Amino acid sequence: MTRLTQKPKTRWKTLGMKTRAFVAAGALATAIGLGAVTSLTLLPGTASAQSSDQISPEMIEKIENYLAGITTLKAEFVQISSDGGAAEGDLYMERPGKMRFEYNPPAQILLVSTGHDFIYFDKEINAPTYFDIDETPAGIILAENISLTDKVKIVDYRRTAETVRIELVRKSDPGAGSVTLVFSEKPMQLRQWIVTDPTGIETTVTLFNTQEGMKLDPELFKFERIWPQRGS
Repeated sequence: MTRLTQKPKTRWKTLGMKTRAFVAAGALATAIGLGAVTSLTLLPGTASAQSSDQISPEMIEKIENYLAGITTLKAEFVQISSDGGAAEGDLYMERPGKMRFEYNPPAQILLVSTGHDFIYFDKEINAPTYFDIDETPAGIILAENISLTDKVKIVDYRRTAETVRIELVRKSDPGAGSVTLVFSEKPMQLRQWIVTDPTGIETTVTLFNTQEGMKLDPELFKFERIWPQRGS
């Protein structure tokens, strides 16, 4: 098991209904690449960066092997809205195919990838929305066979003394937006991803206190809609 410990230094404010709306938009952005949140500056910048045409086959293979080697992952996450809202919670991942974003209150949002579907669930109105996992940013890192050159294309590559960043677009629809994966390199570990929609709006999820290789409860990756009882 590996562990990276770093705690958020800010306690996020609760802004009532306005914040819940921002969180919902950001959660949807995490799921399908659309939303209204912006990049969170928690990782080193891109000084002395390398351009995308300088990425080596060895670095591509290193990233692919790291992602393919993840069996399970658990982390705290922070999500920031460009309009002032913020959210945090817990992330659980089991490759291939399974992921869960559990948002802390007052957010009423749950994201679950069951291995077949990627589900956005609004608990407040008891309404799930289903997506094809292969059409979500999460599908890139949850795929059984990790490839950064098959269905996706690397359009930007930046490397600093501490981080590696790669921006990916789908070859089938490069204009639909991109996802940027950010890793610490020593040791190699996923730290952040940034989803950019076609208008340039970004959704950033940053991970803290990351652990890998632990046993996770299978129930985390199941989804069952709770129906209110009659008369309630």
